[in-house]
Amino acid sequence: MCKDSHFSVTNQENPEKILLRSVINLPIEARMYSMVLSGFGGIPMLRQEADHLSIARQLSSCIVDRRRKYLVRHSLEELIMTRILQICLGYEDLNDCDRNLKEALMKLAVNGDAREKDICSSATMCRFENSVTEEDLVRIQELFVTMFILSYKGKAPSHIILDCDDTDIDTYGKQEQTIFNTYYDSFCFMPLMVFEVYSGRLILPLLKPGRRNKTANVSDTLQWLITTIRAAWPDTTITVRGDSHFCSHELMDWVGLTLQRKVLFVTGLAANSVLMDKPVVKQLMEKVRHDYGMFRHPVREYGEFFYKAGSWTLPQRVVVKVEMTKMGGQPNIRFIVSNIRSVDARGLYETTYCQRGKDELYIRHFKEGVKGDRLSCHSFNANRLRIFLHGMAYNLMLSFSDRALKGTGLENAELLTIRERLLLTAVSIKVRKTKVVIDYPKHHPMKKELCHALRFYEQAA
Repeated sequence: MCKDSHFSVTNQENPEKILLRSVINLPIEARMYSMVLSGFGGIPMLRQEADHLSIARQLSSCIVDRRRKYLVRHSLEELIMTRILQICLGYEDLNDCDRNLKEALMKLAVNGDAREKDICSSATMCRFENSVTEEDLVRIQELFVTMFILSYKGKAPSHIILDCDDTDIDTYGKQEQTIFNTYYDSFCFMPLMVFEVYSGRLILPLLKPGRRNKTANVSDTLQWLITTIRAAWPDTTITVRGDSHFCSHELMDWVGLTLQRKVLFVTGLAANSVLMDKPVVKQLMEKVRHDYGMFRHPVREYGEFFYKAGSWTLPQRVVVKVEMTKMGGQPNIRFIVSNIRSVDARGLYETTYCQRGKDELYIRHFKEGVKGDRLSCHSFNANRLRIFLHGMAYNLMLSFSDRALKGTGLENAELLTIRERLLLTAVSIKVRKTKVVIDYPKHHPMKKELCHALRFYEQAA
């Protein structure tokens, strides 16, 4: 039988006792002042990884601090480190700064002192986000690409694939540059997200205004990105991949006319009457109808031809897929365009083009793992800074997973899983004269992975 017992909840500001029902015979006393506790046991490891990447130092070097020095209590590095650590731990709102103002491990990671100086307030963080200029943001954009190149430690890869996609980020109220999008049925921004497929790294999170349709002209951005990477890696093959609204004749002409060495592209191509009237397409449609009617199972056929639209300077290779899945219906027809010649039509479509779905997976991790869709500032430039900070948090979490959790059960886990199972660990903190002692739970459910990560940073120190 359950017995009544007193849970004595003692608080220095408002002591009180609460009578609850208990399944044990002994009274339970909960105290909030006897020791220093933290729910952010993963902060020391994240801070080690952030120092390895030099995130705060490099980001702060891109921003001109225009504050009066005699009024400054928190440096730009401290503000950036506070924001990125909180994002990694699931505290993505500005008012979370006030909630974590005196959090011991956060203070230790940001200020190097768990006893004295608090982290910054939400008002200070808000002023910081709204102080950045266009020039600051351009430097941060360049920094993303530089950090991606440096992540290979001087060893140029033989091949990288740049997956390009945009995504909707819902807006709140009358934010600058928000537009109603009929496809998503909401007011939103439409940022350009560029990931490297093999590593999963976010190369460029570029916030763009919302728009009414799916047309996107990103040729200038991609040309700049390819040129920057090519300057560091002259022998690396670079493949650009995207769906049909990334089909840009400017990019195709730039690659073809300037004879860009080892630059490949494969994108979707929107159907039109000229493409549908091609003899190859008509023959494939007749074939799939015939084969489906005879064998009564889904039929898929591929063909290819060269095509030059009116705005294109050069003809390009087009691959068509024609598929029939039910009797009486119309064939499903899809086109892609590419300058890749060494792969047959089926392989180019199924193996090369369709694998771009990984980009959508990375975008989901960006939104769920580090809340990359929380852009609620009024100023568009402030939101541009926010998506950069969330992008840095994403790459920090990815680097932590790749390095510290390699070979463990969390090696391939999603960022959200890593945060909930490992980073949000309750610890006890003892601040002594010569050192800070952090006590982790002896019977932590992920003890093996936790010890593995801690030992990794001990050896890396």
